[in-house]
Amino acid sequence: MLHKEKALGSGRFAHLDLLRLIACFLVVFNHTQGCIKLYEYDTGALTVLSFVRLFIAMTVKINVPVFYMITGSLLLSRDRDYKDIFGRISKMFAILLGFSIVSHFCYKGEFYIPGFIRNFASATVDGAGPYWYLYAYLGILLILPFLRSIAVRMNTRDVFYLIGVRFIIGAVIPMLFLIANSITGSNMHIAHEFQPAIIIVDCVFYPLIGYGLDRCFDEKETFYSNRILLAALFVAAGILGVVALLISGSGESFDGFVFIMVISVFVFVKKSVLKSGHRADGVISALGALTFGIYLLDPVIGPFFKKFFDFKGDYKMFWSSIVYCIFSMTFGGLLTFIFKVLKKRIYSK
Repeated sequence: MLHKEKALGSGRFAHLDLLRLIACFLVVFNHTQGCIKLYEYDTGALTVLSFVRLFIAMTVKINVPVFYMITGSLLLSRDRDYKDIFGRISKMFAILLGFSIVSHFCYKGEFYIPGFIRNFASATVDGAGPYWYLYAYLGILLILPFLRSIAVRMNTRDVFYLIGVRFIIGAVIPMLFLIANSITGSNMHIAHEFQPAIIIVDCVFYPLIGYGLDRCFDEKETFYSNRILLAALFVAAGILGVVALLISGSGESFDGFVFIMVISVFVFVKKSVLKSGHRADGVISALGALTFGIYLLDPVIGPFFKKFFDFKGDYKMFWSSIVYCIFSMTFGGLLTFIFKVLKKRIYSK
């Protein structure tokens, strides 16, 4: 279990921080032109390169689900009183509001209060689109006591059950309907009234699975998991997602197999950190501690610097977006580090 792993003095866990870094990079990349271009392909002449680009696009989709799993692993690990929960909600709401105002002004160059209030309520503030995850995080905090009640009773069988049912309801059945609809020209789908939230709602399912994988499986079980199999599962799920997208022909991505990619990455990274003997824990956790600041600052940095990385042409745009992500994470990480140092000095006086 997680509490048996080697924790740093700060109480951080290296595999979760490494996952934070991966997810943060993918979140930043997701909001670049290079990522948007990945979905463009010629339906009449699909090439291997186009398929690879679509596979990369599917990979990017693991970003927020990984954050959800990290959230579940950490927040569901112990009981929290309502004072603590509402304190977290108030703090997160203030952060969301403040950075939405700043990013909106940086993006638009003006600030219209009535329009902002309307859009803030509906999570449609111009320039603050990437902050939609914080709305979901607030939702998780609101139901945290009830998620904890479920999590504390979970065992390995429950984890496998959730994964299995999600696989059937969220992947297999929709894929079969997609194939059948493509062949027959019909429009079969699962009843909208059928909504088992614990299975199909991402901000419920992923936190529980993140908790389950970290708390219900001991270190030995993780250590002996097969990384080759995990990598194969990741690739197979991504390929199936691309195939489903191509079958639909609508240009809409098929997300039914993304959860398999997410779980594969989560366990793969945890095993890799265990195998490393924790040699790089300090560096990983120091960088992982900066990811929330990087995430908040990217929509503020973007309007000023993205134009310098906007190279025309599919290949140039993709690689320039990668370079921008590295720049944004480096610059945002530096600003976050400076803020943390100043904050520590102020509170230590």
